[in-house]
Amino acid sequence: MKKFIFINFLFLFLSQSVIGQNTFFIGQKTYSCTEKQTLKSNKGFPAYDLTVLIAKNGDAGFFVVSAEVMTPVRIKGNLLIYLDNGELITCVDRNKFDTVDEITTTVYNLTSAEISKLKENNIQKVRFSLKTTGGKYDSSTEEGNYSASNIESDYDYTTRKSYNKTDFPTLVTELFNLE
Repeated sequence: MKKFIFINFLFLFLSQSVIGQNTFFIGQKTYSCTEKQTLKSNKGFPAYDLTVLIAKNGDAGFFVVSAEVMTPVRIKGNLLIYLDNGELITCVDRNKFDTVDEITTTVYNLTSAEISKLKENNIQKVRFSLKTTGGKYDSSTEEGNYSASNIESDYDYTTRKSYNKTDFPTLVTELFNLE
């Protein structure tokens, strides 16, 4: 009986320390990914904050960006990732997007060489564009070019947000070292 209790206790203890894996879905496919990280809008409005995650697709990956919107716009066009070492990663819009519950999300491909750069250098800033989705809306007050930075910021009582600088090299390295 003591052995049974010990084994159950050991199982319970080990099951509590297992690290959960984040998952990103595109259609019916699933990909391992980092946790979502928030980059602070350089415009000064939290509505233009950018949520970022990186998903693993073999040796390559996806750079997934989301923003809260109020009009029919989406993140569209090329996206620029500025790294701390001065290098630039240009992500080409492949028309992989979705908008649900006023959150627009766009998926950009990353090559294995770009993943290697992200393992070595932190993201400083991301530049993106919001453009109308077309149809009966040919313009929006939200249209424009924006940037969001990976910075540490104190708690802002008006927006009720605080920002932590994300260590992307560690996140990307841990993600791509998963078996």
